[in-house]
Amino acid sequence: MPTYQEERFPLPTPRRLVRELNLRRPPWWMTLLLVVVVIGTWVPLVLIHRVRGTTSRQPRVHFFMDMDKQAKFSTQAAHPWFEDGRAMRQSIEGTIPRGHLRHDAHFFDGFTKDAAGGSVQFVTTMPPQITVDESLLRRGQQRYEIYCALCHGTKGIGDGTINLRAIELEEPKWVPATNLMTQEIRDRADGQIFQAIRDGVRNMPSYGSQIDPRDRWAIVAHLRQLQSTSPVAAPLGDIPQVAPTGANP
Repeated sequence: MPTYQEERFPLPTPRRLVRELNLRRPPWWMTLLLVVVVIGTWVPLVLIHRVRGTTSRQPRVHFFMDMDKQAKFSTQAAHPWFEDGRAMRQSIEGTIPRGHLRHDAHFFDGFTKDAAGGSVQFVTTMPPQITVDESLLRRGQQRYEIYCALCHGTKGIGDGTINLRAIELEEPKWVPATNLMTQEIRDRADGQIFQAIRDGVRNMPSYGSQIDPRDRWAIVAHLRQLQSTSPVAAPLGDIPQVAPTGANP
């Protein structure tokens, strides 16, 4: 049953509301214009969706460049301003980039020299700034499998695909990859293995320009972990001692 308030103040119906407010029905053209305007607002959304969902060989339209396109010279480009005609300027001889002073022989070389600069001693421990943890070992394993496992194998026993293929083809100049699980390699100092990665050994090229010092120590840590979990392999025989480049051991 309706309440007293509803009986005394009934809610107006739409028709009654229109009649009381004396509102007229809008003309048909106004209704049509409103519909067109509403539908027109959908057009930009459709165009944006189409542009973002399709590919094109035409360059994008830039209303604001935001430094996307700027005057510059590409690699190996010529430049008339300089005497040698090159846009790429060479580093000034004798200068060292900020933060790249290689003053820590333990970290950057893997060996130290005496005061006279003659006697070389490979370091036997990790540098103080290197913490051997799970993160470092994962990084070392990743770098090892990229650069080392192709010849030395993932287990370090010298069964990498390149080494096995070279032996199969009986390449006359190929020196078989070292089995890193032998006692001789286990007895080598950490710095000697680090230096071998940086400067290369026999026909093994130098990886100094490809692997930064921290990643080289990570590889050494990963190799030590492999050696700690693998049995000692058969001896390799006489292997020349690896001397640091530019040093007199």
